[in-house]
Amino acid sequence: MKIKYLSMFLFFILIFLFVYSCSENSLSDNNEEINFKAHQIAGCNNSYSLEKINFSDSCFNYTFDETLKIDFCVYGNCCPDSNRFDVNYELNSDTIYVTVTDTAANLCRCLCNYKIHLELTGLQKDQYVFYSNFNNILVYNEIISKLNK
Repeated sequence: MKIKYLSMFLFFILIFLFVYSCSENSLSDNNEEINFKAHQIAGCNNSYSLEKINFSDSCFNYTFDETLKIDFCVYGNCCPDSNRFDVNYELNSDTIYVTVTDTAANLCRCLCNYKIHLELTGLQKDQYVFYSNFNNILVYNEIISKLNK
């Protein structure tokens, strides 16, 4: 009779340890989740001439500590000048793909340069390749590193 209770006790301890170890693994997986934020910096960025826009220009800027922060330019119609871009990302190993789509109607006869700001937290590597497409055209191909800029 004591052996039966002892074996049941050991069985429940093994089940408890198994459940506890599985829950620990799932908690650590949740901590590695990537958090992505993106928004358009309001207004037209007049500091860059539209005639001189080169998508490999100095409009691309980033910092990479705990959070990767990237600012880059896209161009679009002047009207409306806010909340017009849809920004999505995909992370594949050491490559970050960002897609920017202009969703606004062309209401004016002018073009403007706009800045997009991105933030990614939870990245595990120290170096990434950053690609950005704007309206299905590759506009940026940059190497981003924590070690040097």
